[in-house]
Order: sequence, then structure tokens, then C-alpha cells
Amino acid sequence: MSRRTVAIFVDAGFFNRLFTKLVDPEMTMDPAELAKKMWHYWIQHVDRRNEDLYRIYYYDCPPLTHKVHHPITNKQIDFSKSDITKYKNKLHDALMHQPYVACRMGHLSTVNNEWGFIRTDNKIHSFKKLVRGDVDTKEIDPDNVSLRPRQKGVDMKLGIDITSVVLKKLANKIILISGDSDFVPAAKLARVEGAHFILDAMGRTVKGDLAEHIDGLKSHVSWYKKEDPTGLKEKKVTRCEQDNNLS
Repeated sequence: MSRRTVAIFVDAGFFNRLFTKLVDPEMTMDPAELAKKMWHYWIQHVDRRNEDLYRIYYYDCPPLTHKVHHPITNKQIDFSKSDITKYKNKLHDALMHQPYVACRMGHLSTVNNEWGFIRTDNKIHSFKKLVRGDVDTKEIDPDNVSLRPRQKGVDMKLGIDITSVVLKKLANKIILISGDSDFVPAAKLARVEGAHFILDAMGRTVKGDLAEHIDGLKSHVSWYKKEDPTGLKEKKVTRCEQDNNLS
């Protein structure tokens, strides 16, 4: 049986949210350590007995760095100095130093300056009740109001890269870690060209067209939940294994 070549495509907006809930719910882990754990999760998709890794593509957006005024307090917010911005920059840098990882960046658009609630688990911070006038605006916690930028260019780059890798025969097995049905055209093309297309929806239910145009579902979320409830343990992959099996 000939060896397969695997290319892994990671939708960061989807993956990061679910993975950090498993391994770092309190968000106290060092970015470099989190990057290593993310890599170890991805590499479990490669069966090193009969598969080789071509590359891991990671799609995200750089954090905001501009200044805005809070809609309630009118205080200026400098995103370039925020802890989240510093953390994401360090995480991106750490990921780029992981073997076979290529970070593909889009950008965050704040053209419409859309703001929203961070938490919506109480009667005060409810958009519907706010619109209906059921909530006194003076009760709103300013710390629970945040700018909601939109990702631009990420989905397009991901779809184009899958198409390019498949058409150039760089890989014949595609792993997509996402739950977005926007990638259906890329999945269909990959299968038409003879590549196997596997979806990792991180344990989430897959509905609609995306479920119809994949060759299988495979996730490693259960390993973190059952084998290691804390998410702090990881399967060991030595440098020798990386060099010999991931070329």
C-alpha cells in the first residue's frame, strides 16, 4: 500500500475556541506551551505508519492594534497595548516555530464599529431585551461590552489553498478542522480530484452540505476528555519521529 501525503487545514476561529476550553479554560497557559499542545493535537491526524505530513496550514487574523472610544464610557481603548493582543502575537510567533506549520493571515475589519456583549447569560446583557426597552441602559456593565470585528480573507485563503494543494498533487489526504459549510466547494473539488477529505468538527454535529461532501469524520477531542480531563498531558512525539515520519 502506497503512503499517503496529508495536508491539514485549521480554521483558527473555530479550533482555538473549542481547544482552549479543553486544555486551558482559565487562559493561564504560556503561549509557547499552548502552541505545542495545538501542534500535538493536529499531528494526531497523521498515521505515521503509512502517512507523511506535507504541511499544517493555520488560518487566523492578527489582533487589533488601533485605538477606539468605548461607546458607554467614551474612554479611549488602545488595542495594541491589550493583554489579548500581546498574547495572540506571542501565540502566532510560537506556532510559526512549530514543525511544518504555515500561518496564513487574513485581517479584522472594524469598518462598521460593531459592538456587542461578551457574556449574554443574564437578563441585563440581552440584545433583544435592550432593543425592546426592557433593560435600563444604566445597568449595563461597560466591561461586558466589546468591539466585534469581522474576519476578512480567511475563508477565501483556506479554500484556495486546499484547491491548490489538491490540484498540484502535493497531498492526497486533506484534514479540515472546522465546522463551516463555506468550505463545501473545496471539499467537493478535493474528492473529484481523488483526494480523501476528512473533517474534524471537534465533536460538534455536522449538518447540511458539509456532511454530504466529506469522506469521514475524525476528532481527537475525546482523548483529552477521557484520557486526560485536565488537558495537561499529551502524547509524546520525539524529534526523531518528527524528522523520520513527518517529512
